[in-house]
Amino acid sequence: MRLEVRMVLVLMGVVLVSAGLLGLVFGVTAPVIAAQKEAARQEALAMLLPEADSFRADTVVIEGDTGEVYHAYDEKETKVGIVFTVAPKGYAGPIETMVGLHVDSTVSAIRIASAAEGLKETPGLGARVLEDTFREQFKGLKHDDLYLAKEGGRIDAVTAATISSNAVTSGVREGVKRYICYLGEGPVKEVEIKPAVTDSLPAKPVETSKFIERVVTASGYAGEFKVIVRLDEKGSIAEIEIPKAGFEETEGFGSRCREREFLSKFVGLASAAEVKAVDAVSGATVTSEAIKDAAIQALNP
Repeated sequence: MRLEVRMVLVLMGVVLVSAGLLGLVFGVTAPVIAAQKEAARQEALAMLLPEADSFRADTVVIEGDTGEVYHAYDEKETKVGIVFTVAPKGYAGPIETMVGLHVDSTVSAIRIASAAEGLKETPGLGARVLEDTFREQFKGLKHDDLYLAKEGGRIDAVTAATISSNAVTSGVREGVKRYICYLGEGPVKEVEIKPAVTDSLPAKPVETSKFIERVVTASGYAGEFKVIVRLDEKGSIAEIEIPKAGFEETEGFGSRCREREFLSKFVGLASAAEVKAVDAVSGATVTSEAIKDAAIQALNP
């Protein structure tokens, strides 16, 4: 047998044996890993709703998106609440957050994934949303309370970590709105907001008399438009509105930059660096950057 053929056969044998061993190891460890994950999940559920005796998973589809809700029951099979998971975009990536909700629609507790579980927020800054002093603030709050204090809510942001704090707060709030119907109380009704001058939707109604209002002209993809920026007494952004009049950005793309989901990301920001870190609307980079530039100009007139 030629040397080359012998070498090929030996290599093939090594590959086959290695593959077999890997398959054997996976077969042995996979059930163990799955059991560990399930134990961790059950521990998290018990922490979020300690009064529950059992949890039942339910896969739900809301507006085309698939999610999972855990229905919680006490020893008498009385429903005591639900648990759901949200993953709002923070400063460095998604912040996976589990939320426990009582049957009276108050938050029982929240659990944020650690760095070992995928949290990418900056250590010592955004990662401080893991601290008890931040997480404990959510207990007992309802949907309308789940805003940062600067927006009129009851959550104090972590110092120097406004983006991460706002991401968790808005994520929990939107999650409550999304899943509250599974408590049997029906969904939260959308609050109608009627600005005096424009029809764009701010993050939450505020008393404009307490704020400094600056109007900046932005240059978007389809032309110039006005951006109204309101600053609080500390110089942070309290609200941004974009009048519909004169706003001609492409429907379905740039037009999405007027939506609350994007504009609310600026609330609480106080520096150009924080504003620049806001993610642009997908497919509307030019318009998004124009609004960010306007916000920066308002912060530094």
